[in-house]
Amino acid sequence: MKKWLLAVVAALMVLSMAVACGTTPEATEVPEATEVPEATEAAPEATEAVEPTEPEGAIKVGMVSDVGGIDDASFNQNTWEGLVRAQEELGVASQFIESQAQADYEKNITEFAEQEYDLIFTVGFLLNDATAKMAPLYPDVHFAGIDQWYDTPIENAAAITFAVDQAAFPIGYLAAGWAALQDPDDAQVGWVGGMEIPPVQQFIVAYEAGVAYYNEAKGTDVQVKGVYVGDFEAPDEGKIQGNSLIDEGVDVIFGVGGKTGNGGLAAAKERGKWGVGVDVDQYFTLPNEKDILITSCMKRLDNAVFSVTEAEVNGEFPGGSLYEGTLENGGVGLAPYHDFEGEIPAELTAEVDAIIAGIIDGSISTGWPLE
Repeated sequence: MKKWLLAVVAALMVLSMAVACGTTPEATEVPEATEVPEATEAAPEATEAVEPTEPEGAIKVGMVSDVGGIDDASFNQNTWEGLVRAQEELGVASQFIESQAQADYEKNITEFAEQEYDLIFTVGFLLNDATAKMAPLYPDVHFAGIDQWYDTPIENAAAITFAVDQAAFPIGYLAAGWAALQDPDDAQVGWVGGMEIPPVQQFIVAYEAGVAYYNEAKGTDVQVKGVYVGDFEAPDEGKIQGNSLIDEGVDVIFGVGGKTGNGGLAAAKERGKWGVGVDVDQYFTLPNEKDILITSCMKRLDNAVFSVTEAEVNGEFPGGSLYEGTLENGGVGLAPYHDFEGEIPAELTAEVDAIIAGIIDGSISTGWPLE
């Protein structure tokens, strides 16, 4: 089912693009961001199709989601939040199409392109091939692929990636430290993943490396366990797998995979354990689980989307380029500790801060990419 949404939400931060060349483009420096707003409790909700009221001459921006749905409380939703902000602040006309299956990708891209949209965001690694195929067929349309990269730069397409490993590594350290405090005799941390694809593996590999870094620093043996469900939209199965991990002794669950990962967090909530959110500060998007989240591993899709849209409006679309969100430029990061502020020992939070600084200055490796 296709759904169209017109909404208004504000958030403020400007990031910029970096021009890349060759098959492994390098991201360049991003200017300092302006004020970063606090996340709010209310996120835009997906509604039934609504006919837009387009200002005359408005830039038209479309978003083709992955199969996770616009209401996944993480990846797709945060991307859409960037466009509703652009609609309010930049006056663009934004709409989305939800993909129900991978077979929908090219059809949904075509629908926007044939309606002469100016800019189309294709959201997720699984749309990489469809975007690379369709962009050259519509040279007058601009494309921006999130969690995508192209072997050969495409003149009318920009690739948007995030160094989520830089945030997941200190979170692995934090989770290990918290588990060791809560269950010193059998400390274990875990994860429930969606599909086993590089953008998800990037979280997991670094999270596990952060646990190993904690063990090496403290002389401990915190165990880490996890499972890929193979689906981003299976909360019930995510919950089943989360319960299985808890049965095996896991104390903290990292939910990495849209609604599926959210199911793992639901299991942690019901069993009196703890969790880590993903993509956004899920303290504000998962009200039932908010009080068990020690933090969230954030990738600021909303800011990247707004920045590319702003460039489009200004006639400066960065075609052929690669943008990478990092700890240093604010594209990724750890959410606040919220209810655990003051409960997590100051020594542990200081160690996490030192790790973040070490990742930024290059003295600490996150273990990604795998060699």
